[in-house]
Amino acid sequence: MKRIFIPLVFSVLAVSGCSPTVPKCGDEEVTDLVKQIADEEMNNQLGAELAELFSYDVGAIRTTATNEQTGAHECAAELSITASNTGMTNKAPITYTVEMTDDGEQFYVNVFGL
Repeated sequence: MKRIFIPLVFSVLAVSGCSPTVPKCGDEEVTDLVKQIADEEMNNQLGAELAELFSYDVGAIRTTATNEQTGAHECAAELSITASNTGMTNKAPITYTVEMTDDGEQFYVNVFGL
């Protein structure tokens, strides 16, 4: 499978639950957003029709830093991209950040390395 990643930053804002704490790197709501961002980037690069052929998984998740003042996390992981037409999987290292908005109502996920 041809590598199609370019080093860009993508962000998604999500509505958080009732808790004003920053979700952890491996929380499902965070990894779901990472996969959504990867899918959106694939759509931008290949178009909607081809992007539908790919599915994503986030593994080997590590918290590399946590800001003591804000609680924001810096994360590293391995993004697995599987093509449904061939069954081939390509893995790529990514990093991402998770941080809360000042009002504590939402959080942002920024993905690097797509």
